[in-house]
Amino acid sequence: MQILGQEIDDLKTDRKDILPALPMVFRMVPILFYCSLAFLVFIGALSFWQSRLAAYRLEETQRRTATVKQQIDAEKAARTALETKIRESQDIETWVMSSMPIQPLVLAITRSMNPRSSIVELSLERDVDNPAQLKLAMRINAESDQQLEDTLQAIRKLDYREFSPTQTMERGDLFYRASLIWTQPKPEGTPAAPATAPAGNAAPS
Repeated sequence: MQILGQEIDDLKTDRKDILPALPMVFRMVPILFYCSLAFLVFIGALSFWQSRLAAYRLEETQRRTATVKQQIDAEKAARTALETKIRESQDIETWVMSSMPIQPLVLAITRSMNPRSSIVELSLERDVDNPAQLKLAMRINAESDQQLEDTLQAIRKLDYREFSPTQTMERGDLFYRASLIWTQPKPEGTPAAPATAPAGNAAPS
């Protein structure tokens, strides 16, 4: 025996709904949930991209910093080398400017000898650390000590002064030692030996 579906429906009794229909606001909850998920995915992707970009920028900054440091170190090394050369050049310039040629001094000592006096031995040594100072060692054969005084006067005319002089007699010769200090060094040039006055005219004082 077959029972039609309509007849079965007629046998059912009408029942009230267990819960009422959801309000319209609650129906927006799933939509908001999926929108939040999409927003979180977007924010995560953006944050990941920004972190990768920041890491790249950090590496690039570190490379540039290292390059700049290398350039600074190279410039410092070049500057140090240049300053060293400048100091060496200044030391050489100071040494040259403060050193007087020995030739005028030797010429003055030779010209100071009287006809009856002679130079047995003459030594002039320049001090390396102080070029304005000379070590004089002289052995002369003379009849009196006046010859030594005349020679010292000729040396003084070239702006040299004696320091720690010693005078001894050795086998009839006068042996004289002293340190000669140049008292008037001129940076613009070495002083020339004083000119000899013409015969018959007195030298200006």
